[in-house]
Amino acid sequence: MHSTSDTIHVRRIADDDLPAVLAINEACLPAVNGLTADALRELVAISVVTLVACSPDGPVGVLVCLDHDADYDSRNFDWLKQSLTRFTYVDRIALAPGARGKAVGRLLYRALLDQLASDRGRAELPLACEVNTRPPNPGSLRFHGRLGFIEIGSQEFGDKAVAYLARDPKTAPDMEARP
Repeated sequence: MHSTSDTIHVRRIADDDLPAVLAINEACLPAVNGLTADALRELVAISVVTLVACSPDGPVGVLVCLDHDADYDSRNFDWLKQSLTRFTYVDRIALAPGARGKAVGRLLYRALLDQLASDRGRAELPLACEVNTRPPNPGSLRFHGRLGFIEIGSQEFGDKAVAYLARDPKTAPDMEARP
């Protein structure tokens, strides 16, 4: 992969992307939860959209977005449902190690926001996610902060803790303003 995102394009996930996406996800543990192939297929099926960032050699990143109506068994999703009621939710964004720090995550989010903008019902909803604070994931907190996400809550789970973040489409900065 080149040092910039010039050769990266973002598209909807295809069935033949699943093995590469699973490998990307596993390379990001513990920042994201592990998945089996069946769990990934189920997650894609209930998502509003699942996007992959692709280099000429194949997928290098994935972003999975659900909305508040998803039938999803997740304590983080449940917290958001109780706190926000209506929202879109980035369940995970994961990048291959060689794709990190090269604006691939920003490309995935830009494509997601474009996708959501085409649906007026979702375009005006807060976009939420969670980021691990134990084990710490300061890079993801900085990344999401640059995209206009602010902390709206947190939760402890013994050996794990998360910060819940949301991006208000009415007040968040334009993602095109910063590289």
